[in-house]
Parts: sequence; structure tokens; C-alpha cells
Amino acid sequence: MSEETVYKAEEKARLQEGSSLAPWLLIGTGIVLLMASLFDLDLMDYLWPGFVFVPGLLLMVPAYKSTAQEQRSLGFLAIPGSIMVAAGGLLGLMNLFDYFEAWAYAWPLLLAAAAGGVLYMTRFDQNPELEQRAHRFIRWMVGLVMGLAFFFEIVVFQHFNPLLALGLIVFGLYLLRQERQRASG
Repeated sequence: MSEETVYKAEEKARLQEGSSLAPWLLIGTGIVLLMASLFDLDLMDYLWPGFVFVPGLLLMVPAYKSTAQEQRSLGFLAIPGSIMVAAGGLLGLMNLFDYFEAWAYAWPLLLAAAAGGVLYMTRFDQNPELEQRAHRFIRWMVGLVMGLAFFFEIVVFQHFNPLLALGLIVFGLYLLRQERQRASG
């Protein structure tokens, strides 16, 4: 079998893979529209955070297409893209639970997302110091969210949500695991 035949077979398989995406998107969209019609749902009540989330994903595409050998010049767009993805996800959660008061303490997650975008953009660079600083910054931002959530929910809003307690426990376990890894490694 010649090299050209192998190349043509690979190209044909690649084209067939990509061509099945459109029918699946149409089928999925049809199912969502049918369910919305049957259950009398206003889709925009649920899907509007996607107008922030999806453009954020699109901004991350150049960094996604980067390789260790070829860095894309627009890879830096991963930083605002990651912020938009995080904002869209937070908006989606807040919309789902109809609890937008959480912005009072959730905003540091956008800063953590920016650090995540830097990590994603530079994932092929061998810079352990940058990675350590970014991971440390993300941990600080998550800790800040937990502290602010505790303050706002208990002191300001005078709510007690069991999810807050669960979040504190999970974050504490995460910190313990990190300490043990540092001690053993």
C-alpha cells in the first residue's frame, strides 16, 4: 500500500468523522425544542448564560490548537476566554438556583480562571515557577471565595446553606492532601 493511499484513507476517515457532527447537532436541537414545547419552557430562561460561556470557549480555541512545536499567536486569548467560561458557568449556576447574591463572594473565581487561562496558554512551556505561582494563586482565590462566602452568607445575608459547610469541608480536605503531598514529596 502506497503512502498516498494511506493518506487518502486517513483523510476520508477524518472527513466522515466531522460530517456526522451536523446531524447530531440537529437531532439534539430538535429534542431540546420538542421538550421545551411539550413542557412549556422558555429556553432563554435557562440558556442565556451560554451567550457568555460559548464565546469564551471560542476564544480558547487558538490556545487549544497550539502545540509544543507551534504556538499560536492568538493563544493569549485563552486568558479572557477562561474568564468568560468561568463567568458563564457561574451565571448558569446562579441562574439555575436563582441566587445572584453569590456574586458578592464568587468574583475571585474569575481571577482564578484568569490564572487557569495563563496555565492553559503556557502548558507547553517548561516553567515550574510559573506553574507553582499560578496554582498557589488559584488556591488563594478559592480560599478567598470560601471566606467571603462564609462572611456574606452567615453575617450579611444571615443564611446558612449546607452547601457552604460541604464546600468548607471539601476545601479543607484538599488543603490537607496538598500538605501531605508536600511533606512526602
